[in-house]
This record gives sequence, C-alpha cells and structure tokens, in this order.
Amino acid sequence: MANRIINFREELLDISKRKTELLSSIIEHIDDVKSNTIFIEEIEGAYMELSDEELDFISEKEITMPCPGCSFECAVISSYCMACGEKLHEQPFKQDM
Repeated sequence: MANRIINFREELLDISKRKTELLSSIIEHIDDVKSNTIFIEEIEGAYMELSDEELDFISEKEITMPCPGCSFECAVISSYCMACGEKLHEQPFKQDM
C-alpha cells in the first residue's frame, strides 16, 4: 500500500485539499448546515465520494471467487461466503508470494 500512496501522491494530496475545503466550508456555514438536512445529506455524499476516490487509489484490488453455493463474489482470503455463509475452502487459502 505504501507504494500506491507514493505513486498517487499528487492525486491523494488533491483529494485531501478538497476534503479540507469542504470541512472549512462546513465550519464557516455551520449554523445553516445544522438546520438543513438536505445540506447534511449533500455534505455526507460529497465527503463519502472523496473518501471512496481516495480508497480507490490506495487499496489493492482483492482477488475474488464466486461462492460455490450462491455465486456471490467473495474475497479468496475469506473462509465463508458473506451472502449465504457457505464454507469457501476445504483447506485454508495460501496466496503465492
């Protein structure tokens, strides 16, 4: 993950700057924000979009597999399907290094 942070440092700095601007705007207009649920929902949405964008840069893509029971896409490192609870592996999964 450290390499991804270094590789995308400019993009991550831009996201941090936009988060800071959003939070500064909230502080500046806190009375208006607190009294309007639409503002709160829009702010939460904007912040979550920035956080999701940030996570896309720093998170490694999971290796997935379909559950043998329900075909839900499960992380290969999981032992059980998150959707139906079926056991995914007879033996613990070992990822090649």
